[in-house]
Amino acid sequence: MKKQNINTIPVHQNHPSDGTELIPSEIHSDVDSNEELPLGYTQDDEGLMNNYATEPDMSKATYPTPKKQLRYIFIGIGAVMFVALLLLIASAVS
Repeated sequence: MKKQNINTIPVHQNHPSDGTELIPSEIHSDVDSNEELPLGYTQDDEGLMNNYATEPDMSKATYPTPKKQLRYIFIGIGAVMFVALLLLIASAVS
């Protein structure tokens, strides 16, 4: 491929964006300090809004029952047999 000089690359002067659609980093809140904000939003002393990701509720995992453990063993054996079968077929075809 032929190298191009940077000065010869055409530059598009009529870009469709003028920057007005960008959101400013500091947004003043229209909410009074007495009103309750939606979940995940905070408002500082200057009236600037900030939103944070809300954390989901946590739940503890339960240890699998012996019946589920036996099912996991059979699923593992089936997966190993499936992969072995695929390898045997691939080696037989090649």
